[in-house]
Amino acid sequence: MRPTRWMPRPAPPLPLEILPSDVGGLTYRALVRDGVTRPVWGDLTVPSDVPVGPRLRAAAFRGLVPARAVVGRRSAVWVHTGEHSPRRVDVLVPPRSRRPDPHPSRTTYECALPARDVVDLGGVQVTTVQRTGLDVSRWCTPEEALVLLGPLIRAGFDVEHARAELAALHGYAGTLAAATVLGSLDSTASG
Repeated sequence: MRPTRWMPRPAPPLPLEILPSDVGGLTYRALVRDGVTRPVWGDLTVPSDVPVGPRLRAAAFRGLVPARAVVGRRSAVWVHTGEHSPRRVDVLVPPRSRRPDPHPSRTTYECALPARDVVDLGGVQVTTVQRTGLDVSRWCTPEEALVLLGPLIRAGFDVEHARAELAALHGYAGTLAAATVLGSLDSTASG
């Protein structure tokens, strides 16, 4: 009879999203240090071989975005494109609704959003690429807006459509600045 050799068991697969509360602080830090996982944003890490797309980037904000709120503006640019990681998550809530409690990693704004301007990414509501671009052009400085709009254009933001949407908002806050920003973009960049 042949002696059996001891074979180590393969490690169980890692979950897709890993937080310190899932594995304990020491294990969490060891997984990141050893390159087994890599950070997405905040405390969220994923296995190193997993590509990070919009759903996982949105998941990084999950604990900061109440069910009635939507990720928008600069944060939505990062969710859709992976570029320009925010320091804080921009959260949009309906006008005259209860705002979430203050948090050092969250900035809250009031904003009316029709359902067509919101997409669900793994349980986190995020403004669409088109609405994100319109909001960035209205609410960011022109210099910052131009930097943020580049990746959004590559992700499908339609400059001509945004110009038409902006015309319907004539007289609302930020529309003059947005018209200047959108007017400075080459119309061929949108298509």
